[in-house]
Amino acid sequence: MLSSVGIWQTRRVASWLLIGATATLLELALLRLLYEIVNLPLPVATAVAAEVLIVIKFVVADRWVFGHPWPAVDRLARYHGASAGAFIVYWLIVNGLGVLLGLPYVAAFLIGTAAAFTWSLMSNFLWVWAS
Repeated sequence: MLSSVGIWQTRRVASWLLIGATATLLELALLRLLYEIVNLPLPVATAVAAEVLIVIKFVVADRWVFGHPWPAVDRLARYHGASAGAFIVYWLIVNGLGVLLGLPYVAAFLIGTAAAFTWSLMSNFLWVWAS
């Protein structure tokens, strides 16, 4: 049987996953807009789409998942650092598979997102919002 702390942590992780899944769909839509319609090069489009969603995910997770009434600069800085690590993983995989190996960008996006997800889960719960 889960304790109330275990249930609370499970809900946090589930909420964080929901935000991540929703943000992934929004980021893919933004990536498609930037790459296919605006015609930005894939490396630029992936960077812009990722940065926009990093800020949105922080604000939503800080309030909804971790219960802070207002975002704080120190948490944002830690989150951005953790996200930078995830972004490097994501960007290298998407562009390595998409540009260098010719894999369709949507498939490369999904693989890169899965790898970055693992980094994010660990760094968010063990560092950014460790309290």
